[in-house]
Amino acid sequence: MSNNSSSNDINWLGLEAPRYTSYPSAHHFTTRIGVDQHQQWLQAIETETSISVYIHIPFCKELCWFCGCHTKMTKRYTPIAQYVQVLLQEIYNLKQHIGNKGIIKNIHFGGGSPSLLQSADLMAILSALEDVFGKNAIEELAIELDPRTTPSKNIELYKKLGFTRVSIGIQDFDPIVQQAINRVQSFEMVKSIIHQFRAVDMPHINVDLIYGLPHQTAERFRDTLLKTIVLNPSRIALFSYAHIPHVKKHQRMIEIEWLPTEQDKLVLYVMACEMLVANGYVIIGIDHFAKVDDPLAVAMQNHSMKRNFQGYVTKTTDVLIGVGCSSISQFPQGYIQNSADVTLYRDHVEATQLPSQRGWQFAIDDIIRKRVIDEIMCFMTVYLAEICEEFGLDHNYFQTELKALQDEQFQEIYSIYENKISIKTPYRMAARVVAFVFDNYRNVAAGRFSKVA
Repeated sequence: MSNNSSSNDINWLGLEAPRYTSYPSAHHFTTRIGVDQHQQWLQAIETETSISVYIHIPFCKELCWFCGCHTKMTKRYTPIAQYVQVLLQEIYNLKQHIGNKGIIKNIHFGGGSPSLLQSADLMAILSALEDVFGKNAIEELAIELDPRTTPSKNIELYKKLGFTRVSIGIQDFDPIVQQAINRVQSFEMVKSIIHQFRAVDMPHINVDLIYGLPHQTAERFRDTLLKTIVLNPSRIALFSYAHIPHVKKHQRMIEIEWLPTEQDKLVLYVMACEMLVANGYVIIGIDHFAKVDDPLAVAMQNHSMKRNFQGYVTKTTDVLIGVGCSSISQFPQGYIQNSADVTLYRDHVEATQLPSQRGWQFAIDDIIRKRVIDEIMCFMTVYLAEICEEFGLDHNYFQTELKALQDEQFQEIYSIYENKISIKTPYRMAARVVAFVFDNYRNVAAGRFSKVA
């Protein structure tokens, strides 16, 4: 890869576009789709329906200034314990709609900081899922961890409970950057935790990094990358920092002049790609890296990798059920999001109601465009003719989009040959720009997305 870039590249990488963990983006969800549809879609689950469950824990011990998640700070465990009781009730409430149907394949604990969960509460959640769905052979049981709130005693517990993958938040190892984002954790602390997980034979260890943070320089970020490579994780997520203080007010603690320019961010991104590839990682999609033998790299190679609210996954289940405040469920018929207000969420659950607040019901055109966008975001390539044939469409179905892509501003980003569109720029996040052209709702929520770079 080269650090050289044309002005056209930079112009488009500064645009705003969704990250396309869903299509349409959650910005478009409407309150017209809610409890009734949620109930119908749950009841439509069949005995052999494969299910992934996402458990949202919206609490952190400290609030990181860069964070864009639905979470809140607490120094006490009482609010977490109270929330877990509501979450357990939500799981049991599902039984009246699902019965004992469906087979859980994957369970993912996200947040916030699920590492704050005490062992009794963590076991209670897993037990509740087993009570509702039965005892299944779980293919992947994963949890996101903050190394600052992951006690050593829990490491063996995670292994004993059957967890197969842990994701550890690093973000950056430089102390100046850490001070600026209110997340101070030493390399030695993270190294110790990873070594402890390896000592209990945890199969897969992921880490998260962020580029574009305040005070990041090429020299400082290179040091973070070198230390990360020493840790030898299975996968690395390399997220672009999205500065949206108008949406996340705590980001106002980060001064705009502290941030790298778009050009500087691209230098950081290219450097990371080159270093990680040189050390045995494969680039996955727009922002992930995996060891060659990791299931995600294998799934990309055999074209079975998918994208959903959990990011890039080896494969998708028929249904994704989100449990907890603000969590999103995905059904063949559409999306449903729980209330993001903890009080409203609790009130609905305690009244044995579904806490659905808003959602989206797919039209056939949504399903078609989701297929195009997923291909672009996963594989940097889409064969439009094949998709038209798959859905029985006229081969001119995307004529408007193809015409729009002829604009000279796109020329440095993609190439096209016989309806095969490929991302050609080394800045793979530009896939979001091309995907945006195929977004039928791109003009509806303008100005609400993060910048591509």
